[in-house]
Amino acid sequence: MQFLNPYMLLTLGIIPVLIIIHTLKPKPRQVDVTNLFLWDTVLRERSYNLSFERFKNNLPLILQILIVILAALALANPTRTYLTAKKGNMILVIDTSASMKTKAGTGIRFDLARQKALQLVEERDQGQQVLIVEAGRQPFVKTGFTNNADQAQAQVKKLRPSDAPADLEPAIYLALSFVDSAQEDLLYLITDGAGKDLSDLVKSHPKIRPIIISGGEHNVGITKFEFRQNVALGDQYQFMLEIKNFDLSPIECSIRLSIDRSVLLERVISFEAQEKQVMIIPYSGLINGIARATLEIEDDFAVDNQAYLSLNAAKEIWVLLVSKGNLFLEKLLAAYPNFRVNSVKEIIPSSWSEQTARHDIVIVDRMDFPETDRGNFLLIDAYSPSIPLFKTGRVRLPEILAWNRKNPLMANVNLSGLVVEESTKLQTDRQLQPVIESARTGLMYAFEENGLRAVLLGFDFTRSDLPLKVAFPVMMSNIFNWLNPYKLEFSILQTQAGEAFDIYFNPQTDIIYTRAPYEKWDKHPVKMNPFRYSNTGTVGIYTIAENGKERYFTVNLADESESDINSISLEHRTEQIERPSDSAQIAAQQPLWMLLIIMGCALLMIEWYSWLKLRR
Repeated sequence: MQFLNPYMLLTLGIIPVLIIIHTLKPKPRQVDVTNLFLWDTVLRERSYNLSFERFKNNLPLILQILIVILAALALANPTRTYLTAKKGNMILVIDTSASMKTKAGTGIRFDLARQKALQLVEERDQGQQVLIVEAGRQPFVKTGFTNNADQAQAQVKKLRPSDAPADLEPAIYLALSFVDSAQEDLLYLITDGAGKDLSDLVKSHPKIRPIIISGGEHNVGITKFEFRQNVALGDQYQFMLEIKNFDLSPIECSIRLSIDRSVLLERVISFEAQEKQVMIIPYSGLINGIARATLEIEDDFAVDNQAYLSLNAAKEIWVLLVSKGNLFLEKLLAAYPNFRVNSVKEIIPSSWSEQTARHDIVIVDRMDFPETDRGNFLLIDAYSPSIPLFKTGRVRLPEILAWNRKNPLMANVNLSGLVVEESTKLQTDRQLQPVIESARTGLMYAFEENGLRAVLLGFDFTRSDLPLKVAFPVMMSNIFNWLNPYKLEFSILQTQAGEAFDIYFNPQTDIIYTRAPYEKWDKHPVKMNPFRYSNTGTVGIYTIAENGKERYFTVNLADESESDINSISLEHRTEQIERPSDSAQIAAQQPLWMLLIIMGCALLMIEWYSWLKLRR
């Protein structure tokens, strides 16, 4: 036995105090009288009972001493040391990436992973707690430490693999944060090993027990599917299709490319082992509809056998024009058929953030405006505390010295001979370089930081000959292209599985609806433009409904490492579940203070009962 708080044994000093109090208790003085003489004989005959009577009279004192002893021992926190088998908590990291959908026997790899996890929970030591971490696109703790086997198994059964690649490293580090280095905690990593090489990470952490799930080895997959404009021919376009054979043997595969119901290509292609091929398919016609690339093959991994693109002609772009009147600017904006312009003549600070959040581009003409933290702004001699450019004076007839031809804002722009009547003299506290520069001040700056983009013209172009030059519409087109989230010619609405997709909507819209493949409609109240949609775990076509109109975006796997189902990023394939050795034992301590407290309470009840008996 060991006392963790031995100083509390000093409370045994109360025992002498109890004895002194007991001896000081007043006793009746014995006086002999004649009528007691007759009882002397009887009392002498019962003298053998006097010791018992004396014990009975002192019983409360004895019990009080025992209670003090038990209380002192309990306060000293005694423990019993014994040997026991090593036991620690169990942390399960379960891979739910797309490669876990690879065929394995009559099911998929994830079915085997689930069985392994359920087996671990079922066969764990009594009292051993379990924590479950889902290793998907983002790691997620499904349940805290629990020793309830039914609850842990229910969480495992709820897990489903997605069509998205997974980054296992953050999930492992998250799980390691729950490992107690002082105990025999173990982290079981249940994965197929496809993707990033984690051998070094596993080697550096001996508490990790990888369990590699195998099964399925044949796969041909689409690793890239893109649509672009032909650089040489502006009215011609191209599909780029990258396909790789991940099999260790040659194979033939039929490829089909279509837009809606129109077939653009059908071809059978031969692949060598581990060969990658890139196909360029020319296209001219309407940029509208859903393009599908399909590999007509029965392999072990079907997720990458199809890829989709949502093709859209110039997308509606919502523009907020804040101006008291600018004929040149209004005519320019009217020339863009996909621009939807809302015009206001004054700024209301209380609603400014909401107004800007609902528009793709905000143009402020010769007005100062409140601080804002995000958005796309074209500022014409307009200033805000959010933009690190300050007015320090005026400059008459600034002479253009140079403009940055390498900047995308100045692509194909010639400002030779530009005449400006007057400009603002600008100063910045950042390392901002002017895009257009005069001898005394910068005339145009571009600024980008934390979701805030701005192009600032330091002069009123209505007091210059800029609107009369050929460079004016070209420069403004460059500015809109730089500010605008979509290209003006066409847009490809797609994202990788697991990545959030930004949905832009009409500024007057309050609610949008989305529908993922094979799922029901979801309702989303919207306040910020764009709305970030994150439920992209399934490859396919997604539908957006806004004000009775529908549009689409697509989600593809497009991850070569995830499609490589034969890659094993861990050195050893642990098929058997490793458990701590039963022969290995460690010293453990069992606290005894609760037992002593219970015994003390029992003696206290007996002492109270004996006191009542003596009073009768």
